[in-house]
Amino acid sequence: MEHLQIHIEEFQRLLTEFRVEVRTRGYRNSKMSPTMIKEFLWFIESRGLTSLSQVKAAEIIDYYEHVRERPNHRREGGLSESMIRHHMYSLRLFFDYLLDVGEIETSPARLPKFTFGKPKPRNIPDLKEIQLIYAACETKRDRAFISVAYGCGLRRSEIAMLNVGDVLFHKAQLIIREGKGGKYRTIPLSEKILRYLKEYIVQERAKYFPARTKQSTNAFFLNDHGNRYQGDKLNARLRELIQMTKNQRLISKHITLHCLRHAFATHLLDNGANIEFVQQLLGHAELDTVHLYSKRRKQHLAVKNQFDRPYAQRTHL
Repeated sequence: MEHLQIHIEEFQRLLTEFRVEVRTRGYRNSKMSPTMIKEFLWFIESRGLTSLSQVKAAEIIDYYEHVRERPNHRREGGLSESMIRHHMYSLRLFFDYLLDVGEIETSPARLPKFTFGKPKPRNIPDLKEIQLIYAACETKRDRAFISVAYGCGLRRSEIAMLNVGDVLFHKAQLIIREGKGGKYRTIPLSEKILRYLKEYIVQERAKYFPARTKQSTNAFFLNDHGNRYQGDKLNARLRELIQMTKNQRLISKHITLHCLRHAFATHLLDNGANIEFVQQLLGHAELDTVHLYSKRRKQHLAVKNQFDRPYAQRTHL
């Protein structure tokens, strides 16, 4: 939202203070919420409001209609129902904060009742389609980043921010030092994932170093120019790999890295994994989020195999 400029000093001050508040308290979406509030402040400023005390229920409803109708700045179409929920949740959080610090006397964000559609089910690849993606990999780097997306359930940002020192080969563990909400977690690595990561780091990573220096950052995944591989480029590479499978059913699913994360959770639950265990691997703060994945599992008539083997011995990769 860098293109949205706020000029009223009060709005600038409150946005800065709110950003500090959510970071200090470790709220969910501590980075996303201030960005959404910036859009809201820009929205009311563009309509002539100069103080938060002027905001009434009508402005909240108008903003709700705005986020439902505005285009998505990252891809074609509008915002998803989930993202709209995030916008309205952030708005309520912001006005609750203003209420707590005495900036306002009542919160207009609590007045309207918003109706959301049912969340659209996210397409995920099945196990055969996962194997097709692996078969399409052209480099060890391809196989490595697919492995941490699907085999470890990492978020796109977590893959991009992964450093060499975060993969403990001697312990067969991967460390996420600062996941969503600033949370630290460790993820055990299966033998195959460990091998894929080791093959990339030992045999291939150095070839991406800039030729003039033969040195690089400590980023685990390097792009062809020796810089940290960014999440959007990783997603683009995943799309290329899927196109290379020539499997129309898989191509039509429009799979992203986050879809692989969903597949990771769903396939674990399908095989009888404990929901709290999956919650810890994913780094979710609340069990409710993981229950979204478990719905698919409940549709099965029975789970044949109990998830009673050590995680490192899984063989579905």
